[in-house]
Amino acid sequence: MFKNTALIVLTAAIFIFAAQSGFCEPDMAAQVPDLAQSAPMSKSDAIVKFAIAMIGVMLSSVVIFAGLWVYNKFFVDKSLFPNNDKDDVLNTPKSVDEAVVLFIKRNKLC
Repeated sequence: MFKNTALIVLTAAIFIFAAQSGFCEPDMAAQVPDLAQSAPMSKSDAIVKFAIAMIGVMLSSVVIFAGLWVYNKFFVDKSLFPNNDKDDVLNTPKSVDEAVVLFIKRNKLC
C-alpha cells in the first residue's frame, strides 16, 4: 500500500515539474539573441552566476542522494543482500578447498 502510494506521488511530482515551462517560454526565447549581443558581464557577475550554478549542482546532488536513500530504505528487498562477514569480503581464497567453501557459504547452498 505504501509503495503504491509513494510511486503515485513520485509520478505526479515528475509530471508537475515536467509541465513547468521555465525558460522555454516564447518571450524568453525571443530575448536570447539580444542577450547574446549585450555587453560582456563583469567578473563579479560571472562569479555570482557560477556560485548560483554550483549551489544548484549541490542541491540537485542532495536531492538525488535523498531520493536514492529513500528508495533503498523502503523499496529494496533486504533479503537480496545478506550481510556478509566483514572479514571475508576482501579476502581471496588461497586454495581450491577454501574457494569451494567460500562459494557455498556466500551462496547459502548448505
